[in-house]
Amino acid sequence: MSLNNRGLIRKRSRVYALVILTAAIILVFVTFILRPHHTEIATTSQCGEASWYALRSQTANGEMMDPSKLTAAHLTLPMETQVMVTNLSNGKTLTVRVNDRGPYAKSRLIDLSKAAAIELDFMDNGVTPVRITVANEFKKYLTGHACKK
Repeated sequence: MSLNNRGLIRKRSRVYALVILTAAIILVFVTFILRPHHTEIATTSQCGEASWYALRSQTANGEMMDPSKLTAAHLTLPMETQVMVTNLSNGKTLTVRVNDRGPYAKSRLIDLSKAAAIELDFMDNGVTPVRITVANEFKKYLTGHACKK
């Protein structure tokens, strides 16, 4: 083999090594840096009955109640808390924002806007069993209404 051929083979080997190294770096970059980061948030839940209301009055946080928005009334959760509500009768789930106080019926856990009741498909029944879920940071605001395992 001539000297020129050996030099050419070495150059090709270096090029192939560089290509493989570059591909490996890109793969690591895409896999670990650009991938969507899913952080799991610890949550806590309560179970009970939900009802709906469609008043056109001022809510506890000062805004006007809008039956077309996904809002809720809860007795103890802070205003603006995002609450995931699951209708235990049909499995439908949505997120609502607490903007009012209530419900005042002892058996009820949460009052939902008319729009939320429509989304959860319990308008005709008026009430439905639900599980509400909030981030663990709001656990201190929840008492009673334990979910059965």
